[in-house]
Parts: sequence; structure tokens; C-alpha cells
Amino acid sequence: MKFLIYLFIAFLLSNNLLAIDSKANQAIVLDYNTKEILFKKNANQKISPASMTKIMTVYVVFDRLKSTNLSIEDKCTVSAKAYKMGGSRMFLEIDDQVSINDLLRGIIIQSGNDASIAIAECLSGTEEDFAKLMNIYAEKLNLNDTNFTNSSGWPEDNQYSTVNDIAILSNALIKDFPNLYTYFNEKQFTYNEIKQPNRNKLLTHFIGADGLKTGYVKSLGWGISGSAIRNDRRITVVVAGTNSARARLNESINLLNWAFTQTSEKLLVKKNKVIKNVDVWLGDKSTINLIVNNNVSTIISFDQLQSIESTIEYEKPISAPFEVGQKLGELTINISGKSPIIVPLVAENSVGNINPLMKFFAAIKYLIFGTSLDEIQ
Repeated sequence: MKFLIYLFIAFLLSNNLLAIDSKANQAIVLDYNTKEILFKKNANQKISPASMTKIMTVYVVFDRLKSTNLSIEDKCTVSAKAYKMGGSRMFLEIDDQVSINDLLRGIIIQSGNDASIAIAECLSGTEEDFAKLMNIYAEKLNLNDTNFTNSSGWPEDNQYSTVNDIAILSNALIKDFPNLYTYFNEKQFTYNEIKQPNRNKLLTHFIGADGLKTGYVKSLGWGISGSAIRNDRRITVVVAGTNSARARLNESINLLNWAFTQTSEKLLVKKNKVIKNVDVWLGDKSTINLIVNNNVSTIISFDQLQSIESTIEYEKPISAPFEVGQKLGELTINISGKSPIIVPLVAENSVGNINPLMKFFAAIKYLIFGTSLDEIQ
């Protein structure tokens, strides 16, 4: 027989805060450590990723630097195609020999479309072949609503992504290449005697911001993938469809501020905590503690902390034998606005069968008294 226990945990707070909203057409906020989505708005709606495409371009280059003999000092030759590319530029010259190091800075800091094509051609021969490689990486990262046709983000009909996929990509780059990620925190870069500031204004307007990339095309509006870290907690935000560079900055700052100040990681259940002591049927122990194997944490806002409902489900009584750590039930934690958190409940100790000669007496006494043999001796 399944047995349910309802538990109610109330947290009394001095503040009752409203949920956040955004004026961006698409937005998402992710906690880096837990991978939890804290806020989303049209997060899976396909958009033109614009220069946020360059995050994938850089991801591919970083992986080559990490996994092959490619060096940041290796040089690439600038083609006529790269030189003639419009939009934001690093101001490369035809036949220039430019290091991978400089091209990366031109892509990340100056958002150079010319630099994106130059590095794509250098690594794959053509930009088209590099785009195919980008899509292979997108598949590996489970970017299910993303397709690339170029390395720069120049708008094309079949080049699309979502703010959700861009956030996943951004966090993957931070996780997979922590040392190389420091490129994204550089404030300015000078090439060909032209100094350009980083287009990511979060770096100078939000404490803890250290990346990633802005983007703009007419069909998208202004967008950004930004990440910041405070007190060992990292938050990543992606917004798209704002109506100006200022609005892009304001919306990303508002979402980051909300995430850092109005949400926090809470330990709901501590590892090895006894959740319930339950009866054992025909075992060499009369009861067993149900515990959790690992800490259970989640990110919640202060208003969500006001009421958390939990239920315990297990077979009553639990039949012996079973081993230590064996799953015997489930703890379900329900929090408003979040998917249920289901936690396995496991045996604190092993329990063997009772002596066969005593099974008959134990069964009779359990039916009469509701406990096993040991407890009524």
C-alpha cells in the first residue's frame, strides 16, 4: 500500500517581492551552478542571433586551441572576402598576416565581421565549411533550435537561434574554457592603430560582469548574452528584441540585479538527513530510517520561500530484505512556479530477513499490534 505524508514548511519573511518582468521581446536568466532557469520570456522563440553568433565561432576556435596543436600565435591570411565584409569591423587589410590571438580579440572585443571570416577560412578553408563545423558543435551541445550559415552573425534566412540556446552555449564556453574565457573581459583592443572599446557595456556598468557578446540586426533589435559572478555565484542572462543599445543594457542589468538580490541558492534537504522512520515487514530490524543521499538545493526567489509543500511516498510497511542505500521511497518538493523536485529516499542501513521460524509469530503480532516482533518483546 502506498503511503503519503504531507509536510508543510513555511518561511516567514519581511518582504513579499513581485516576480521580475522584462521589456525585451525574448529573455532568459540562468543560474550557472544549478543550470536552473530563473526567468524566461519567449525563450524558445527563434531569432536571428546577430553577432551573438560569434560566441559559437569563438567556442570552435577555443576548442581547437585546447585540443590540437593550434596556437594563439599562429597566423591567418586575410582574404578579399574578409576585407570586404560590411558591418562592424576589426579593420583588417587584404593579405595581412594576423595572429589567432589578435583575431580573437577582434571578434570578441570589436565584434569584427572581417575577423570572424578570416578565422573561419583559416581553420576550415571556407566560411561555409566552418559553419558546418559550428552546427556539429551546436548538436553536441544540444542547441536544438539553432542553425548557423556563417561565422559572423550576418543575417541570413537559415541562420537562427533562441535566447535559451544562446544561454546554454554561453555557459558551455565558460565551463569548457575557463582560462581562455578571460578574453571576454577585456575592455578595449587596438589594431591597425584603431582603438575600439568592447561593445559589451555590462563590463563597465555592472559589478562582476565578465562577458560575453552583444548583437544587433534590424530584424532582432538589440540583444546581448551577458554573464556576471558575485560571491562565487554566476548568473547568465540573454535578452533580444530591445529597441536600443541603452534598453539592451538596462534590461540585462535589471535581470542580473534581480537574480543576484532577489533569488538565492537554498539547501532544502541536507545529505544523510533522516526524513522518516518507517516500519519494516519481517526484517531483523523493526524500523528503518529513510534518508537522502545528497544535498538537495535549488534557486528560489524570496516570495517562493513563503510556502513549500512536500510529500513522502513509500510502501507501508517496507518489506525486508534490502540493502543500505537502496531506494525505498520518494520525497517530492513542490515550489510555486517550479517543476516538482523529486528526491529518492534510501535505506540508512541494510535489513535482512527474520529467522524463518519466527516469521509466523512476527506476522501475527504485526497484524495485531501494528509493529514487528522485536518492538513488542
